[in-house]
Amino acid sequence: FFFFKNVIDLFLYPLVEYSYTSDAYTPSEPGVVERQGWAARSAQAGPPPATSELPWDTYIMALVTSAKSVAGMIAVLGEENDILRASALTQLYDVVDQHWAEMASMISVVEELSENDVFSEQKLAAAVASKIFFHLEEYDEALRLALGAGLYFDVTVRSEYVETLVSRCIDKYIAAHENLDGTSLNGLDPRLLAIIERMFLRCYQDGEYEHAMGVALEAQHLDKIKEVLVRCPNPRRDLLLRYVAEVSNVIIKSSTFRVSVMRLLIVIHNSSEEPNYLFLSHAWHAIGDANEVSGLFLDLLYRSDDHMLLSFQLGFKLVESGSQRFIRDVLKCIIRQSAHIILERESTCHLVASDFQCRVKKLASILSADGVWNEIQLSFLSSKCDTDTLVLKGIKDAIDGSRNSTLHNALVLAHSVMNAGTTNTMFLRENLDWMGKATNWAKFNATASIGVIHMGHIKKSLEILQPYLPSNIGISASPYSEGGALYALGLIHANRGSCGNTAVSELLKVAIHHAGNSSEPLQHGACFGIGLTAMGSGDSKLYDELKSVLTFDSAVAGEAAAYGIGLLLAGHGTQTQLSRSAISELLSYAHETTHEKIIRSTVLSLAIILFGQEQLAEPIIEELCHDRDAIIRYGGMYAIGLAYAGTAQYTPVKRLLHVAVSDVSDDVRRAAVMSLGMVLFRNPDKVPTLVALLAESFNPHVRYGACLAIGIACAGSGSADSLLLLQPMLCDPVDFVRQGCLLALSLILMQQSECQTPAVKWFREKIASVVKDKYPSTLSKLGAIVAAGIVDAGGRNCSISLSSHDGFIRSSACIGIVLWTQYWYWYPMLHFFALALVPSMLVGLDKDFHLPKSFSIFCSGRLSEYAYPEKLKEKQENKRERVITAILSTTLKQQARERSREKDKGEAFDSNSAEGEHDTIEPSLRNDSGRVNGEERHGCGYYFLSNASRSVRGQQSQCYFRLDGRYIPIMPDMKPIGVVMLVDRQPDKASDAIDVDSLSLAYEREAELPPPFTWPH
Repeated sequence: FFFFKNVIDLFLYPLVEYSYTSDAYTPSEPGVVERQGWAARSAQAGPPPATSELPWDTYIMALVTSAKSVAGMIAVLGEENDILRASALTQLYDVVDQHWAEMASMISVVEELSENDVFSEQKLAAAVASKIFFHLEEYDEALRLALGAGLYFDVTVRSEYVETLVSRCIDKYIAAHENLDGTSLNGLDPRLLAIIERMFLRCYQDGEYEHAMGVALEAQHLDKIKEVLVRCPNPRRDLLLRYVAEVSNVIIKSSTFRVSVMRLLIVIHNSSEEPNYLFLSHAWHAIGDANEVSGLFLDLLYRSDDHMLLSFQLGFKLVESGSQRFIRDVLKCIIRQSAHIILERESTCHLVASDFQCRVKKLASILSADGVWNEIQLSFLSSKCDTDTLVLKGIKDAIDGSRNSTLHNALVLAHSVMNAGTTNTMFLRENLDWMGKATNWAKFNATASIGVIHMGHIKKSLEILQPYLPSNIGISASPYSEGGALYALGLIHANRGSCGNTAVSELLKVAIHHAGNSSEPLQHGACFGIGLTAMGSGDSKLYDELKSVLTFDSAVAGEAAAYGIGLLLAGHGTQTQLSRSAISELLSYAHETTHEKIIRSTVLSLAIILFGQEQLAEPIIEELCHDRDAIIRYGGMYAIGLAYAGTAQYTPVKRLLHVAVSDVSDDVRRAAVMSLGMVLFRNPDKVPTLVALLAESFNPHVRYGACLAIGIACAGSGSADSLLLLQPMLCDPVDFVRQGCLLALSLILMQQSECQTPAVKWFREKIASVVKDKYPSTLSKLGAIVAAGIVDAGGRNCSISLSSHDGFIRSSACIGIVLWTQYWYWYPMLHFFALALVPSMLVGLDKDFHLPKSFSIFCSGRLSEYAYPEKLKEKQENKRERVITAILSTTLKQQARERSREKDKGEAFDSNSAEGEHDTIEPSLRNDSGRVNGEERHGCGYYFLSNASRSVRGQQSQCYFRLDGRYIPIMPDMKPIGVVMLVDRQPDKASDAIDVDSLSLAYEREAELPPPFTWPH
């Protein structure tokens, strides 16, 4: 009986099922197969008859149904009858996910059937074989067979098999398009294209337009990008356009194709009914077309008052991006085009020419270097300065006994960063004798720090530094202080455009000529000053001046000259003839000179010139990275970091990781790890995971680089993962690793409160303990002192920001951070840290650039979460008073009683007067809306920020514009940060606005210049 049963199971069951299915067996696609066998017929006819009454064929079918097994179906595949094999494959297809291990032995037979063109169920065999290979983790073979499975491979099914193969299919699709021009499809498998098309249709049906757009962007398929945009419905199209603009810098590797995508986005956007002017401004800015940006601004200026305010708002956002070279080009185009617009639209415009010119002047004041934006920053930093001088005093008292010039210099640098842009020199004025201890290059640094403190005060730069600048008459009495003053002059004018640079540049050129080749400190400071003042300008005359100093081959002066050339041509790449010749000359000179300082500065200058060039910089990067000289390879690592800054592309990250673990030079490996922070600063969450193993490296230079990479990428974020990774490294046995860890922690904890990040209190106490303890090395104490200045940078109102709030990379910030890391070799480079500082301010302006007092911002949460850290308090010594000896004389006792009565009367009078003063003064601190010191305080879980307030990164997500007040933002959907242009909905009422200068004037402390002092010889 069992032998007969197995025969039926192996051979007769498919034939019996075929005979009961239909007259002509034609298998359908999966999900549509319908059989009318005995089971279906018996369900319609009622319960089956008794076994003795069943016909023979029906009895056989019952046996087959109860005894069928996977082994039997697999055995049928070895038959020569195609009908039997087709029936077996149909049944195996339904159970392959559960019994694939049993089918693996017959995989060659199934694969052979999938390649048999005569076999009618060739696609079904391919589908079965594909699933078997998938479970065997042979994904390439599974995808190859799935391409031949036709509709059996259904991309709409939500399963691991489909999702994995579709992902592999997309990878091949993207890889095939990488070397194409973005439109051609030649050379691609048409079956793969069919699956991709079905995947796109699935995305359209599910409304996942972002997923479809991501695939199209990675594949660099311009036609498909256009298709996704067109098929996206209008309510979501603006969001999709914004999404593409944001991710294009990360996803699209080719800068040329990125420009093509942005132009396509503009074309699609122009077809919409309601234009998004912010998107248009960002798109033209990303392309780098100054004419289109200026045309957009002028077009808005010619319209209504609201459009004028919108133009001003876009102007502030452009200035915030920090692209001074592009801003200068836009300003020139505005001045040139405004006259033509007046002539063209004079007959059709509702504005008179004088009103339009007034609006153009206001826009020009926003874009100019010493205009409204600069004044707002200076006034805000001066008025909101919250520097704790007791921190500096405590460090000074701790290091006074050590007589260590390095720590003395570190405190001067920490003081300058702590008061960057605030003009607060109170600590210096109170400790002039202590400052006078600086000698030689420490004196150079101390004078240069004045430029950091007064950064941005362009109009008064010469007046501020007049006591220290060289007189150009006779021999310099103090070349170090005069050279530091020239460096300070460059720091004040750093990245501020061309305003006022003519006079300053002439002064710096005269200083170079006057110094000749006899005074290296003067040349050093003048070359730094020229590079900072004319940053990114590409001035050929200044290039010749710096080149002459460089080729003299003086180590100190030549180093600064090379850095100056890099700053002068920052971001130019190979776009101009001057930059191309400079690159060639710097490369050749790096191989000719014997001074390591000059070699290092020249290759770093090449890295600065290549900033943001991406693939265009590859030929030079390859040459630098494959050089035999380790110093040149060191510059190649920074060239990768700056060329691909913020892109998070896979290729540069892979190359940097490879060098970090393979190069024979410790300096090169350290630079490679630090450059990872530059490339990935837009994805800070990935950096701690990426460098976690490097932070445990046996090489201390790699561990140091890992610390700074995390600090640069996660600056101001308070990242918990970063803190967990860095805290154990404070106990590292190598002192410079501990130094790097302290610096990284200070970067991460910038503008973090104790409520928001509890580690802040612990870190401040750690800094104090390292400085006061006798055992830590000088390098560890140096890191602690500088970290104390960084964590409270800009009067506790500034933070590191390598990109603007709209996503544009700030070239000056990235370059400043890279040059700041060179303090490893030369301490004066620490001053470049100030280039990366940005005030965290929120300021509302009306059309006349005044600050309305009634404008405020609603914020959820508690104010204490983002409050300034509590200042230190001076310890007051309690002196014990001597007890007066009792006198037994009755006369003296009477006099004492009388004095006691008079004293009680005086205290009662004083208490009454104090209560009266309290009643008088308390209301004066409050205004009508219940604001205390400009901030409304409530016990209901929310508060209000007054106009001109500090707004830190974590606070911005909890801030919302109030749209029910008199003043509302012209762009209600913008982030509550930076400068906000306001619309006055009640223009007939008297304005309560104040001037921008009133912020600094209302501050009790007036920023005075430190009196000139004579350095000891």
